[in-house]
Amino acid sequence: MEYRTEKKMQRLIEGKRAPKWDGFWVLKKGGLLRKVTLGLGLIVLGGCVAKSGHEERFKESSRLVAPSFSVTGVSSGDFTFSMVGDVHLGGNDTSRLRVILQAAQDHSDAFIIFLGDMIDKGIKGDFETFIAQVKEFGFENRAIYVIGNHDVFDEGWTHFRDLMGPSHYDVTLGNCRFLILDSADGIIGEEQSEWLEKRLKEPVAVHTIVLSHYLPVVPGQRTYLKLANAIESMNLMKLLTRFGVKAWLGGHYHSFIQAEIEKVTYLVAGGGGGRRMEPLKEFFYVRATVQNNRLSFQPHTF
Repeated sequence: MEYRTEKKMQRLIEGKRAPKWDGFWVLKKGGLLRKVTLGLGLIVLGGCVAKSGHEERFKESSRLVAPSFSVTGVSSGDFTFSMVGDVHLGGNDTSRLRVILQAAQDHSDAFIIFLGDMIDKGIKGDFETFIAQVKEFGFENRAIYVIGNHDVFDEGWTHFRDLMGPSHYDVTLGNCRFLILDSADGIIGEEQSEWLEKRLKEPVAVHTIVLSHYLPVVPGQRTYLKLANAIESMNLMKLLTRFGVKAWLGGHYHSFIQAEIEKVTYLVAGGGGGRRMEPLKEFFYVRATVQNNRLSFQPHTF
């Protein structure tokens, strides 16, 4: 699916195809009322709320050391990696996560990306269980963790920070540069947007890829499950096009969707768990294939 014009981009972001209910209107408009309404929604639906905000997390993360990676087999510019969002691990059921990790191990993927909502309710023990599984399958120091809204429930940010690292940073693996963003509150925010633009002005990698949990758009779907502020989304999408970003990868919407908008690929990979959504209702992970200046994606169901 490809969208070429800014007008179409704007229609997608503003939810012209989305259901017109008050919750979506509030989310779309942003501001304090949006935050209150979203918080109430989390209380009712999730049973808990976050005890941190994006500005606090940005400041704390700016003082943290970025994770170190030990990745081999990527210097040639010809390798694969796996990614998945929304595993929603809770309790001792690691079955879906193990399927994903086993597949990545069997295929000798160079590394794996988790696109947020690794944990269902921000519980420390679940973070520890998740990381133990990653280590068991040989992906210690080969996993990129992207923070999601469920990861920050209750004291989740403290556990994410202590066990997985900062909520925003950048890392280059082979010929791919990844810019990791914190969208756990449904917005990116001014400080983080400025940080992103500053990084994009630096020397360009063959493939520059942005990672976050929420995406600015879920192409072709009637949903509010995307970044809340339409103006922010439009500005960010223009920014990525201007700097030649190859892709923006995320989750939150529990399905697989891939579309090119103004020369940037937007890919939703919420396949790890949770209530399934159209168009792909099976659980899945996505394998990315890097072949020098080519980058392609393929979902794998299980």
